[in-house]
Amino acid sequence: MNTHKGFGLLAAVLVVAGLFVVAGAGYVVLNQKGVGQAGDSYEQQADGQRKEKGWIELDSSTLATAKTSISWKFTDMDFDADNTPHTEVTAVVNEKEYVVGTFAGSCSEIGATGGIDGSGLLAGELSAVQCWHAGTGDEVGVFAHEDGGYQIMVGELGEGDENSPFVRRNFVVHTDIRL
Repeated sequence: MNTHKGFGLLAAVLVVAGLFVVAGAGYVVLNQKGVGQAGDSYEQQADGQRKEKGWIELDSSTLATAKTSISWKFTDMDFDADNTPHTEVTAVVNEKEYVVGTFAGSCSEIGATGGIDGSGLLAGELSAVQCWHAGTGDEVGVFAHEDGGYQIMVGELGEGDENSPFVRRNFVVHTDIRL
């Protein structure tokens, strides 16, 4: 007679239940309001105003007064000797034009989920276009700069391997835009 039949399942259930108990206890300890307390998400200020907790107030004089507008112009160029199409790319930032260059292939603007790899814009990238032809290409992006200005950067696009089917790399600064 086997008396240990089903013991493995019971042990697994007890381990999972124990994890829930430990996680719940950790939540109670780490939750500043405690469990079951309604709490007030506002705090009273000295001037009588109520301010929501967790928000940071900024002096409005340090904020930019004008919105930034970024758009792109594409000019189809002649085909080269290998019958490759080319496109001239111009970035328009706050109504000022910056001719970036002529790139092989056709170009299109990418959005939040666009581009060759479907991942959209890169970190710090405000707007971008990708030019692609025959498995290779270039990305032109306008990136926010820590000093409040912008940088137009150009990077390489290409086909990768089975783990990373597309690559976006080697971005270099083409133009610094200072406000």
